[in-house]
Amino acid sequence: MEPQAEQFVDLETPNGRTVRVLTRTHPRARRLSLTVGAGGPRLSAPAGTHHSTMRAFLRENALWVQKKLRELDLTSRKLAPPTPGRAETLAFRGVELPVRWEYGAFPRVRLERNELVISLNLGHAEVARHAQRAMRNFLVSEMRREVSRLVAYYSLLVGKTPTAFRFIPMRTLWGSLSSGGRMSLDLSLILAPPKALEYVIVHEMCHLWVRNHGPRFWARVAQVFPDVDQQRDWLNEQGHSIKHEISRWIGVRMD
Repeated sequence: MEPQAEQFVDLETPNGRTVRVLTRTHPRARRLSLTVGAGGPRLSAPAGTHHSTMRAFLRENALWVQKKLRELDLTSRKLAPPTPGRAETLAFRGVELPVRWEYGAFPRVRLERNELVISLNLGHAEVARHAQRAMRNFLVSEMRREVSRLVAYYSLLVGKTPTAFRFIPMRTLWGSLSSGGRMSLDLSLILAPPKALEYVIVHEMCHLWVRNHGPRFWARVAQVFPDVDQQRDWLNEQGHSIKHEISRWIGVRMD
């Protein structure tokens, strides 16, 4: 198998469910690593690992995959949309913040003394939709400010800068880069610990030099951002939580 080759493998779990597992070889991988996140099961293997070895590893861990998929399903079902006026919390920048609702003529969200304050007309017939719009505007504004700061810093290290930005909810991806250099980032990254967003930005900026995921690409990422492995693992293992969290707050579905 060529370095960074990817393919889907069907795995039958003990309860009879067939799931698709994305398998990929990675030049930095030292062992087989299996994760289950918002994008489904993923298997990372050292370059040169034979297909049969990966398939055997998946069969040995089929029960674990089944358990993790069940936990993910239960988590997504529990994340019902917030009810305006009712006590809530929101994970923002990796910190769980209390949400305070207050009356306001115009929908608005702001940070104040380590809490999120949502101002809107709580008696309006479409208060829930207004709350979603206000939250989305707030998160996009925060994302734009943070991304602009980080891109300005990393442009000096990477040597190139994106031509434009777009912040949208993404079902499975964390970011992408168009052929014209426009960077798209998953809006839910503003909910993650800051280093996770930082890693995705560096990842996409390094694609300005190397478009594939070969050894040269990962060497450049690691040179600019040495914490690459830890942050990639966090996104693979915990990323589903922020994708579901943002879906309940701004009204998009991730399933």
